Amino acid sequence: MADTVSSCVMKRRLLLALACVFAASTAARADEPAYVPPEFMATLPPLPERARGGEPWRMDLAEALQIALHENLGIVLERAQVDVARLGIDVARGEFEPTVSASADHGRSDSPPVTVQEGGAGSILSFINDDWSLSIAQRIATGARLQLSFGNGRALSSAGTAVEPLNYRSQLQVSLTQPVLRGFSTDLVVPRVDVLRAKIASDRERAQLAITAADIVERTEDAYWDVVQALFRYDVEVHSEQRAEEQIALTERQIAAGMLPPSDLIQAESTVAQRKLGVVQAEQGVEAAWDALRSMLNLPRDRWSRAIVPVDLPQFAPTTTQPEEALQVALTHRPELAQMKLDLDSALLAVRVAENAKLPEIDVGVTGALIGQDSTYSGALDGLGRTDTHAYTAMVNLTWTPLNRTAIANAEIARRNHAMATTRREQLIQQVWFAVRDAVRNQDNTARQVAAAARSRELTTQSLELEQRKFLTNQTTNFVVSQRQEELATAQLAELSAVVAHKKAVAALLRATGRLLDDHRVVLDAK
Repeated sequence: MADTVSSCVMKRRLLLALACVFAASTAARADEPAYVPPEFMATLPPLPERARGGEPWRMDLAEALQIALHENLGIVLERAQVDVARLGIDVARGEFEPTVSASADHGRSDSPPVTVQEGGAGSILSFINDDWSLSIAQRIATGARLQLSFGNGRALSSAGTAVEPLNYRSQLQVSLTQPVLRGFSTDLVVPRVDVLRAKIASDRERAQLAITAADIVERTEDAYWDVVQALFRYDVEVHSEQRAEEQIALTERQIAAGMLPPSDLIQAESTVAQRKLGVVQAEQGVEAAWDALRSMLNLPRDRWSRAIVPVDLPQFAPTTTQPEEALQVALTHRPELAQMKLDLDSALLAVRVAENAKLPEIDVGVTGALIGQDSTYSGALDGLGRTDTHAYTAMVNLTWTPLNRTAIANAEIARRNHAMATTRREQLIQQVWFAVRDAVRNQDNTARQVAAAARSRELTTQSLELEQRKFLTNQTTNFVVSQRQEELATAQLAELSAVVAHKKAVAALLRATGRLLDDHRVVLDAK
C-alpha cells in the first residue's frame, strides 16, 4: 500500500514538472497576459507572533536605500577616501605655492688686526655685524623657479680698512631658473605631473565611490526583498498550518460519522506538527532577514529590536534585453571601466615622465640685483632707488649621464606597465561582457520561472480542492490530502521565490550595465 501511494505521489510530481516546462516554453513562444499576483502575495503579510509588540517600522525600498547610502560603514569609509584623495590635489598644488623666507643674524668678534692697514700691533679690533633678509620664491607651471629676495646688512668696525665705521648695505635681487630638457615639456605635462596624478587619483576614488555605492544599493535591495520573502513565507506556513488544523477537524467529523477509522487522526495530527515546525522555522528566517537588513542599514543597536515591515510588494513585469545592447550601455556607464581609463592615463603619464628623464638636465637662469650702500640705512635704501649700482648673472648648468642605464630601464618598465594596463582593460571588458550576458540570461530565466511557478501553483490549488472533495466522499486518505497541502505550500513558496529572484535579477542587470544608481536616482556626493 505504501509503495502504491509513493508511486502515485511520484507520478503527480512528474506531471507537475511537465506542466511547469510546458508553461515556461509557452511563455517563451507567445505573449502572455500581465502577471496578477496571487491572493497570498496581494497584501502585506502579518508579523510573526513574537514580533507584534511595539510599533513596527513601515519602510519602503527608497527609504532603505537612503539610509544605507548615508549610514552603511562601507560607504562612510569610501567617502572618507574620496575626501583624502581630493586633499591630495591640494598637496600636489602646494609645490607651486609661493614660499616666504625670513632670516636674521647677529655676530661680534674682537680680534687683533691681520694687516697694517687694519691697525697697529697690540690693538684690538671690534667687528659687529647684523644681517636680515626676506625672500619669496615660487615654482611656476613651466617648472621654472622664480625668486625675489631683499637682503640687508649692518657692519660696525674699528678696523682701518673699513669703508665707514658704521656701514649699511642693501640688495634687491630677482632670479629665474628654467629647465629646458629634463623636467620640462611644451604642453606643461611633465612639470605638472604630480598635480595631474593627484587629479587622476581623486577621479579614480570617485569612481570607486560609485562602485561601492552600487554594491551597497544592490545588497540592500536584496536584503529588503529577503525580508519580504521571509514574511510571505511565514504567512504561507501559517496558512498551511491552518489548513492542516481544518483537516483535523474534518477528520474528527468523519470519524464521528463512522466514515473513517480513528487511526486516521494520527496522520492528520502528524501533519499539523510538521506545519508547526515549518512556522517556527519561517519565524526564525524572518528574524535572520531582519538582522541582515539592519546590518546593511547600520542601525543603532537599540533599534534592532523594532520590527521592520516592508511596504513595497514584489511586482513582476518581464522585460526583454539584448546582450549586445546591454554591453554598449555598460561600456558607457560602468565605473570600473572609467577607473581603468584613469589607470591608462596614469600609466601614460609614467611613460612621459620616464622618457623625459632620459634627456640631459640643462637649466638656464638669469639673476639681476640692485645694490645700495651708505653710512645710514635710509641712504642705503635711496641707493637702491637710484639704480646706479646693479649687477646681473646669466648661467647654464648641464648634468648628463652618458650611459643612462637607469633612465632607459625605467622608461622600458613604464612602457610595459602601460601595455599591461591596456591588456587589463581588455580583460575587464571581457569580464563585463560575461557579467552582462549572465545577468541578461538570469533575468530571462527568472521571468520564465515566474510564469512556470504561477501555472504550477494554479494546478496544485485545483488538485488540493479536488482531493478535499474526494475526502468528503471517502475516496482518498488524509495522507494524500496532506501531500496536496504540502505541494500547494511548496508551489506558493516557489512562485514567491521566483518573483523575488526576478527582482534581484533586474537589480543585478542594472548593476552589470552601470545603471543601478541612475535607476534609483542616486546622486553621489563625497560628504
